[in-house]
Amino acid sequence: MVDEEKMPGMAERVKRLVDAVYELVSRPGFQELMAWVAVVVSSVVLAGVVYNVASRVVIGVAFIGDSVRVFYPDTRVQTVAEMMVVATFYILGFVGLLLYGVAFSKRFSPRASRYMLLFSTLLITLAALGLIGGYLSKT
Repeated sequence: MVDEEKMPGMAERVKRLVDAVYELVSRPGFQELMAWVAVVVSSVVLAGVVYNVASRVVIGVAFIGDSVRVFYPDTRVQTVAEMMVVATFYILGFVGLLLYGVAFSKRFSPRASRYMLLFSTLLITLAALGLIGGYLSKT
């Protein structure tokens, strides 16, 4: 049986732990960090980490003839390097969309807003061209 004299001390420790966790979670920096972690995790999942784990076919890169290819030329097979490249393109596209949203939602000088719009367009274009190029190299 639990000693009743130790319970108040244990309850106090649990209360302090809960208060410390609550203080950590309520910080804006922690919330921003969790948002970025969610973006990276969802990008990796969308890039195909579940497929790579479930297929049990571990191919780092594809050696075809005398060349090394990141994208295996078949849509039924995915290399680990391909998953990493696709996840990087997803993250670049998300950062471009985020920069686009920040350019319109916050007050910046017109010059800064134009630069943000320019770089967000470049990031989104680069991500789209990378994903399209990767898909075309597979077919």
